[in-house]
Amino acid sequence: MVALAAHGQGTVNINNRVTGTTVARFVLDTDAANTSSIGTPDWSVQFFGGPAGTAVGSLVPLTPAGSTFRGAAGSTSAGFFTGVDATVPGVAPGANADVLVKVLGPAGFSQDFGPFPALGLGGTNPTGGPPLTPPQLAMGNANLTVVIPEPATLALGALGLGAVLFLRRRK
Repeated sequence: MVALAAHGQGTVNINNRVTGTTVARFVLDTDAANTSSIGTPDWSVQFFGGPAGTAVGSLVPLTPAGSTFRGAAGSTSAGFFTGVDATVPGVAPGANADVLVKVLGPAGFSQDFGPFPALGLGGTNPTGGPPLTPPQLAMGNANLTVVIPEPATLALGALGLGAVLFLRRRK
């Protein structure tokens, strides 16, 4: 896939399933081998980026800002999102960027992955030569595990917080 950037901004291809190069499937820590419970319509991803070395809290939304998963939970395409060529604001073609992938799930759940390096962004060639091809975001070839706290852990945390608040109020 090749996309030209607008306004001198660099682009990167973000895709967690590219035959022969990248298979970085999102799975729950409770999923059986070779399956994923992460799929449409309950799950999605958002993308944030900036110049290489930018602090995670300072990364900004990319354009497009996100994508959806390719299939329903339990299907062969679950855990893989639809790839995009995204523009990284403030980073020129040919320069390096950092890209964070945020997985969003039911009940307001979110978990960050990365930042991943995007080396030599694509777009209009700053030297006037042919357009630069967007690099594939280096997400690796291993499952990316989404960890959702189990209800007992949440209940224990709430109990501890309640005890602290109760003791503070007694003083």
